[in-house]
Amino acid sequence: MKTGIEILALIFLAGASFAQPRVHLGITTGFNSTHVLDKGLSTDPRYVAKANYEWAPVGASAGIDFTNRFGLQIESIKAAQGQIYQMIETAQNIKTMIAERNIDLSYIQLPLLMKMMSGGNGPARFNFQIGPQLSLLNSGSEVMKCVKDANINLEEGGDIPLDVTTVIVENSSDVPLEYRQALASGEVSPPSNNELEIPISYFEDMENPGQYNMPENSMMTLMNSEVESGIQKFKEKEVQLAFGLGMDIDVLKHFYISANVRANYSFTDMRNQDLIDMIGDEDITSIFNNRANLLVGAQLGLHWIIGGNRSFKAKKEAEAEDIFR
Repeated sequence: MKTGIEILALIFLAGASFAQPRVHLGITTGFNSTHVLDKGLSTDPRYVAKANYEWAPVGASAGIDFTNRFGLQIESIKAAQGQIYQMIETAQNIKTMIAERNIDLSYIQLPLLMKMMSGGNGPARFNFQIGPQLSLLNSGSEVMKCVKDANINLEEGGDIPLDVTTVIVENSSDVPLEYRQALASGEVSPPSNNELEIPISYFEDMENPGQYNMPENSMMTLMNSEVESGIQKFKEKEVQLAFGLGMDIDVLKHFYISANVRANYSFTDMRNQDLIDMIGDEDITSIFNNRANLLVGAQLGLHWIIGGNRSFKAKKEAEAEDIFR
């Protein structure tokens, strides 16, 4: 947030050198379609991406219009992003969902936008915005929940960190015999003082390495922003490109509403370098495309403008001209 305040101060200092700049403050909300563009999951025939929609419940904006055609704007938006991937099993040409992989992320987004506007003093103006965006992670999790008993292939060296992943089962009857014996002998301790949370290695089929027998309603925590393991953490910051197209409409002397189609795309992988190193992908261009956030949505805002809006000024000038004719 300190970074956003410093950028905002620079905007206003720069505006002081322009004649009659228009300063505006606003609040926004939005409804978005969010996607996690994962190269591995999108090319894996077992996974099907499910449509995902999220509210951006509250945001704030501040900016300055240097001229009728150009301005700068900074925003602070609390936004949810993520994606749901369904794992599909095909047997005798019948497809059945066996698990659901849910990536859930919450960010404070700080876009700094150049705003190009249609000129004139009319009550409605089109605009195009583009600029960099810094996204700060509030919380994040990636879990896989099995909706039925399933035998799942999890290859060593894949995108699931098998050494640290645990499985939470619903019933004590689903606890593997080997794990119960290890607990009884004191050989192991529950990862979180919960005997129903079990290292994933105990579910591996010894006769078929890489195959894991997962019980119904079991849940794997693959990544989480609150764990200690660097492999399972998300990056705390992301650099993105934000852009949009919309319209500003004057409604009162000091207020206008905005309606925009907004999008942002991340240039950096959302995972930590520890996990990228584990996967073994050394191609930097491939890394950038392995786990990218994409958001496309609609944004509405209410803005207060200092000194009055364009159409109000034009109307007053026209009235003044009529008086002196």
